Amino acid sequence: MMRNRRRALKTAQSKAGFSLVEMMISLTVLAIGLAGMNALFVAAMLNNDKSSHDTSATLISQMVLEKISALPANSAANLTVTDCAGNSRTIATTGGAALTGAGAPLLANGDIDQTAAKVANYSMTYVACALPGGYMQSVYDVRWNLMTLNSDARLITVSARQLNGIRLGGMHYALPVNLRTVGGM
Repeated sequence: MMRNRRRALKTAQSKAGFSLVEMMISLTVLAIGLAGMNALFVAAMLNNDKSSHDTSATLISQMVLEKISALPANSAANLTVTDCAGNSRTIATTGGAALTGAGAPLLANGDIDQTAAKVANYSMTYVACALPGGYMQSVYDVRWNLMTLNSDARLITVSARQLNGIRLGGMHYALPVNLRTVGGM
């Protein structure tokens, strides 16, 4: 009889379920885990946005680089580039001296100095189209430098950096993209 009573008591206790304290602890652990996942998603979205703008800067630099390199090295013709906003920009294609070149000033490593003043006809503000369903066009500062290597070749350096963008806390900084090639052969 005693055994049956103990068995019945154990069976009743095992079917009792969770207590309120156990439920609150488990919900707290779950909430902390979800908050961590939320921070991860926000960081992923910001990195995706930055990567998108870096890719656009690279494509704009590549477009300018290819237009200039398609001309012969001794060509004095200027090119025209039209951006998404319908603004036409003149691209100077005349090379300068072998060490300094013509156009945007260079840093010691050969990259274009985006902090220096713009040089007329060797820089432009380029407006890139917004993606379908996008809410904002991106604006890029594009600069280039042309160094004459010999009568048949020149070193072309092009740099682009995003100027606008929405960032947390109003802070925005974008590293410039620099591309180089030998062109005009």
